[in-house]
Amino acid sequence: MRAIIFLAGAAMAASWALVWIEPPFAGADISPMALVQRGSLSLSADAAWQVWVFLGGFVAAALAALSALRGRGSALLALAAGLSPVVLVGEAVIRADGLRRDLGLPVPFDFGDLARSWDLMQDFIRAGFWAYAVGAGLLLIAGLSGLVSRR
Repeated sequence: MRAIIFLAGAAMAASWALVWIEPPFAGADISPMALVQRGSLSLSADAAWQVWVFLGGFVAAALAALSALRGRGSALLALAAGLSPVVLVGEAVIRADGLRRDLGLPVPFDFGDLARSWDLMQDFIRAGFWAYAVGAGLLLIAGLSGLVSRR
């Protein structure tokens, strides 16, 4: 289990510097590190909690990988890192549905639209996104399994 936590944590932490999205037209590649360098994301006292969760996920993943490398228990750190994208996606879906209702739009959520959007985006998604998503998924499973096996 430590090897999985180490590899998944290292992949998720390394995705910080890797390109996530390469826009089809003239524009800068998108990665978390580039967003921070450009000032699109910044940690400050008045930053939104979503920024703290997003950036904290990278820190938790790196700490989980280091902890696993040293042979220590890292299930809680793995769980924290793996949950960070789940929390952010869940909050975005809830907020989008709330905004739709607040504006009085009669448009229900359609998974077909989501699938078409995903098909379009796949051409622009790069290794950083996959390292983040797969790393977070494995850390979530490893963290849950580590915590459950303690009981």
